[in-house]
Amino acid sequence: MSLDAEQKDRMQAAFHVGSACVIILVTMGRPTIVLVATLAVCYVIWARRAEWPPAKNIMGIYAVAVVVQCAHLLEEYRTGFYRVFPPVFGADPWSARRFLTFNFAWLIVFLIAGFGLVRGRRGAYLIAMFLAIGGGILNGLGHIALSIREGGYFPGAYTGVLALGVGSILAYRVMRRPVAVTPPGATPPPPTPDERRARA
Repeated sequence: MSLDAEQKDRMQAAFHVGSACVIILVTMGRPTIVLVATLAVCYVIWARRAEWPPAKNIMGIYAVAVVVQCAHLLEEYRTGFYRVFPPVFGADPWSARRFLTFNFAWLIVFLIAGFGLVRGRRGAYLIAMFLAIGGGILNGLGHIALSIREGGYFPGAYTGVLALGVGSILAYRVMRRPVAVTPPGATPPPPTPDERRARA
């Protein structure tokens, strides 16, 4: 990908991420502030990298992470997470319809990104990273913290722990830099954009 193409890619992603952050805050309110901040941080990390591991290295665990999110949504819905979580931030409870619409929208984004990974779309790695960190690691840690705060079970805690484990593996796979192996006697490949930036 040329420098101009990379710049255009980053600008388009910035627009989509910015729009998503605004929509999330407007529709779901303060309880999603950590989610919004995580999405913004994931964009910054993504924008600074040009090289990503092959999709085949992450597709398996990515698919598992999406399935875990589906199970997590089911647990949260059946245990009333949407009623008890917003008041933690001093906000009114969400309606079941708003909660489900929000989560189904993200599941659709995750599925589309999965196809993007298969096709080698760079932007799909941003979504994979957000699924790993926001939907997995921070989500799981948040449920553990809320359960400790409550002194017992907090809606979504069981699959939240599962999301933490799967998200950690996915984050490792996504953030692992691809390694180029040069056969003996062969000319080493030119440095990647990330390597050129590190040497500058």
